[in-house]
Amino acid sequence: MTTTQSASRIEKVVVHPLVLRNIVDNHNRMIAKDSGKRVVGVLLGSRSSRGIVGVTNSYAVPFEEDGKDPSIWSFDRDHHEYMLRMFKGLNDKEDVVGWYSTCPNLRENDLAVHASIFRSCNYVLNPVVLVTIDVQPHQLGTPTKAYYAVKEAFVPVSTEIAPPEVEEIGRSILVTEMTPGGDNGLVDSIEAYYLCLQNKVSFSVSGYDTSLDALDLVSCLEKHFQSCGFVETIQVPRHPVTNAITDRCTTVTLSGEGATEKALALNGSDVGGWIVSVTLLPPEISEMASGMNAREYALRYVAGTLSM
Repeated sequence: MTTTQSASRIEKVVVHPLVLRNIVDNHNRMIAKDSGKRVVGVLLGSRSSRGIVGVTNSYAVPFEEDGKDPSIWSFDRDHHEYMLRMFKGLNDKEDVVGWYSTCPNLRENDLAVHASIFRSCNYVLNPVVLVTIDVQPHQLGTPTKAYYAVKEAFVPVSTEIAPPEVEEIGRSILVTEMTPGGDNGLVDSIEAYYLCLQNKVSFSVSGYDTSLDALDLVSCLEKHFQSCGFVETIQVPRHPVTNAITDRCTTVTLSGEGATEKALALNGSDVGGWIVSVTLLPPEISEMASGMNAREYALRYVAGTLSM
């Protein structure tokens, strides 16, 4: 069986925290620090009708690449197919949703890898995603970035670590991991996620012409806002087929000290011939806006999940 399901567009990639932990542990065991090498592997999970990809499992695949010639690389397809058969035997509901790289940034050969490693493979949900993972982050923030390919170019999409969209990746998976008296690890994990979320701020950005190329707009905004902090995501509203910009408002999410003040200070500034309008958006979690801290939210979330 070859799965060829195709969403109109990928809106978000949600990674289960255990998947992230296993990938980082695997990288640390296999790759010498500062060697410049990376681990590549396959992501398993599901995708909702709203275009939200849920990553609930993964496995590494032997991958080699020439350090001088990026066009020379190899992906062990036999190992991939063996591992996929094994994982499908354990959980038939998980399909291939993409692949990961333990390199925080895109590499020159990533598009070629992305276009070919799952060609003619079974149980693949197209379009597949690429998730890059920073295994040695130097600042607070989500250690993952996600992309999918449109017209031979990568389009960035929002990425999160499990909550709050946990129902999109299988609430039962989290519940089975929580036993009475043994859920502190999960509470800690969710608390860490919300602490990360608290340090993010989102803005509505407008003023551009919708005739601009979507990828050019992303690049332009990333350069314009990089002085404000770490640019987490830039979500440009796009047509699912043509990739044309469909709305005059784009959401830019930043993290870092003073990001709010620095970004608002750019309101009215010139961005390559057009004047940008920057408006602060409300936080994603309304309870935190009303004073609830990350630990309290994590405890309430776990208690609510266990009661279902």
